[in-house]
Amino acid sequence: MIRQSRLAPFIMLNESLGASDLSGSPMAINGMKVLIRAAENGGITLTKSGAFYRKFVTWAAEDFQWPGYETEELYALNKVLNEQDFIPLSIMHELMIGARLLRHTKGKALTMKAGKAMIGDHGALQAELFDTYFLALDHGAYERFPIDHDDPDFVHFLGVAHNRLDDWVPLTELAGWCLPIDMITNYRFSPLEDACYYLLSRLVRPLLWLGMIERYPGVERYPAFHDLRYRKTPLYDRFLHFNFTKAMSGTIH
Repeated sequence: MIRQSRLAPFIMLNESLGASDLSGSPMAINGMKVLIRAAENGGITLTKSGAFYRKFVTWAAEDFQWPGYETEELYALNKVLNEQDFIPLSIMHELMIGARLLRHTKGKALTMKAGKAMIGDHGALQAELFDTYFLALDHGAYERFPIDHDDPDFVHFLGVAHNRLDDWVPLTELAGWCLPIDMITNYRFSPLEDACYYLLSRLVRPLLWLGMIERYPGVERYPAFHDLRYRKTPLYDRFLHFNFTKAMSGTIH
């Protein structure tokens, strides 16, 4: 099934993809595991602050093996794991609540009707998490130094990725295509560096975790921003396309 994204009526999402098609999307594959655990175990126990409790976080960190957040790396930085130590799970948790797939009730995260209906349907979960990631997440809450900039134009960002990431593109070029760097006057380091970090949070991380782009291999684990390069994966065009007959106005660059 192809449906309209809530981002714009001319962005179309392919919900018919299965688990094998979405094997490169850690958000969809591991998000399904969270829904199943919540449904089969009478909910997931929460801490007093509303986070997933440590035992569940430990299970998730070991089971997910999230690229860039492998268990060994997490334990090298933390003796015990709380939800905020495993950022992918923390963001997934917020997305699940924002999408009304989970709800907090009496100290547990329970599957809602929509969440139960989505179990086994990886394509529908990918589409819901995609929309929620770009429409409902507080990206600044997951930045060490939140960047002061206008609200992101996600439709423009996705259009740039759609048209220009068929081959490897440096992050610095991608930032220049997406953001008016010469108009950034309030910055910490330089307009270009701030633009790159802004884009890493607002566009690159969501698309990486949804399996829609990939980072150039072979660079060091924590590279400088000017060494980063990205390109689309085949999933990008299988999952998302622009139906320009539905565009009322404006252009996608």
